[in-house]
Amino acid sequence: MKKVTITILPDSGQPIDERYIKGFEANLKFAKGEEYIKQLAMIGMVYLQNAVAYDNKDLYLRAKEYLSRAEEAMEGKSVSFETKALVENLKSKIKTYKYRFGER
Repeated sequence: MKKVTITILPDSGQPIDERYIKGFEANLKFAKGEEYIKQLAMIGMVYLQNAVAYDNKDLYLRAKEYLSRAEEAMEGKSVSFETKALVENLKSKIKTYKYRFGER
């Protein structure tokens, strides 16, 4: 399989192909511990990027769902600064776009 580089940057306005997202979600079941939390945050960011690109509130809500799952998975665990930063970055980006998607 050919390796593909995907830039995750919600502000870019560029969507990410749904096939890649489904692949990321399928790989979640193999992730353990801190890697699982990182992948949840990354998938949330991908959904947020597509929400912005397509102006789609359902995708925005899915991003929020992944944030919630990542925060829940972190509860009571000692995780690295990098993992905390990934989750906090997703949280911050979601806050940035909440008014765009009709949330107060």
